[in-house]
Amino acid sequence: MSVFTGSTQNIVVRYWVKQITPPVASRYISAHIHPIRPKVVHMSAHRPKDTLWWRVSVNKILPERRVVRSWCARRVRTAFAQAMRQHGFDEVGRLLPGSSEGQGNLTGTLEIFIHPPCVVQSYEVVQKDASQLLSEVMAHRAAQISTPKDASTKNASTKS
Repeated sequence: MSVFTGSTQNIVVRYWVKQITPPVASRYISAHIHPIRPKVVHMSAHRPKDTLWWRVSVNKILPERRVVRSWCARRVRTAFAQAMRQHGFDEVGRLLPGSSEGQGNLTGTLEIFIHPPCVVQSYEVVQKDASQLLSEVMAHRAAQISTPKDASTKNASTKS
């Protein structure tokens, strides 16, 4: 399973074509005696597989106060949601009605890491970065989808 990494000065993204259980859920799932484990296991098992699982991490800006971290995370989430709408998807990666995208729903796992310069950037810069990175993710996804078809075609032609 290949991972795509894209970055700007403010944001880094990692994208997997397949869904990966988030670290917080993994922590509860592996703790067999934790009281919330059954609920997390149920939610993980019934989470839709035809959507994009994405999250924003503020680990890189931990020295900032909590209010700054949550504000910055909210700003990046809003920018990515807006970028997804601009690219023809809803907030979970499903195609919007009337969208011209030909690849179907955007699926997989996307982790977004905020870098310290993002705290002082204007929203327009963050929004531009989000849109650029989402375009790169979509290009990577399109390449991943088309690669297996090309490989199977090559294998079929060499066997003849």
